[in-house]
Amino acid sequence: MNPRARHWTAFAVLAACTVTGGASFVLYKASVLTQEPLAAGESSWFIAAHNLVPRFAIGVLFLVAIYRGQLLRLTRLEWMQALFMAVMSFSGCLLQTDGLQRTTAGTTAFLGQTYVIFIPLWWALIQRKRPSQWALVASLLVLAGAAVLSRVDWHTFRIGRGEAEILSSTVFFSLLLCSLNWPAFASNRAECTSTVMFLVEGAMFAAVAVATCREPAHLFTPYASPGWVAIVIVAAVLGTAGPFVLINRWQRFIAPTEAGLLYSFGPVVAALTEVVLPAPLARWTGIDYANQPLTPVLLLGGALILSANVLIQLRPEPPPQAL
Repeated sequence: MNPRARHWTAFAVLAACTVTGGASFVLYKASVLTQEPLAAGESSWFIAAHNLVPRFAIGVLFLVAIYRGQLLRLTRLEWMQALFMAVMSFSGCLLQTDGLQRTTAGTTAFLGQTYVIFIPLWWALIQRKRPSQWALVASLLVLAGAAVLSRVDWHTFRIGRGEAEILSSTVFFSLLLCSLNWPAFASNRAECTSTVMFLVEGAMFAAVAVATCREPAHLFTPYASPGWVAIVIVAAVLGTAGPFVLINRWQRFIAPTEAGLLYSFGPVVAALTEVVLPAPLARWTGIDYANQPLTPVLLLGGALILSANVLIQLRPEPPPQAL
C-alpha cells in the first residue's frame, strides 16, 4: 500500500473509531444512571471505578478470544508501551472523574478538548521543531467549537481545583495519544500492548472500587441487572476495546496532531447521538434520561470542529519517521 493510500485508510479507520467512541458516550452515561440506584449511598469515585472495571475486563476477553495465547508474549518495548499507556489513561480518567464533581459539565467538555493544543506541543518537543501554523489554527478552531458546544459561562468561569484537574487530565491523555506515534514503538503489536493496557488499567480501577466501597454487596448487585450488563458489554466492544485496538494499530500512519483533531469530533457525535438514543434506553432500563434537542449551537460547534479537520487535510503533516 502506497503512503497516500495508507494515510487515507488510517484516516477512515480512525474516523470510524471516533464515531463509535462518540456514540458510546450515551451508553456510558446510561450505564452509570442504571448503576446508581443499585449502589445507593456509594461515592461517585466508587461508581466511576466500578463502572470502568468490566469495560476493560471485557476488552481483555475480547482480544484473548481473537488472538489467544500470543497476547502475553510481549517484547520489552511492548511492555514499556503497554504500561505507559495504562498509567496515562488511568491517571487521566481519575483526574477527569474527580474534576467533574467540582465543576460544570460544560466547563469539563470545554477544558477536556485542550489536549489538541498539548499534542502539537509534545510532538514539537519530540521532533525539536515548531508546530505548524496550520496545526495551531486548527487546534484553536477546535477549542472555539468546544466552547460553543459546551456553552461555557465566561462570567462564572474560573480555574479552581476541578478545572485544574480537568486540564491536568488532558496532559495525560495527550501523552497517551502521542505514545501511539512514538517511533520506537512502531513495530509493537497493537493487540498485545492493548491487552496488557486493559489488564493493568482494569486492575487499577478494581483496586479503587474495592478501596472506596462502603457496602461490599454493591460490588456485585449491578450484575443482576440485565440492562446494565448489556449496555456495559456493548459499550466495551464499540467504545473501548474495538476502537482502541484499531487506533493503536492505525494511528502510527498519520501525524498525531491530525489524529487529535479528528478525535475532537467525538463530542459532536456524542451530542448528535443524545438527540435520538437516550429515550429508547430510558424506556428499556427505567432510568431518567431524555433526548436532547438539536439546536443551532450544536450545528455551529460541529461546523467549527469540522472546519478544523478540513483545514489540517489541506496542509497535512507527514507521519512520524524514525528518530
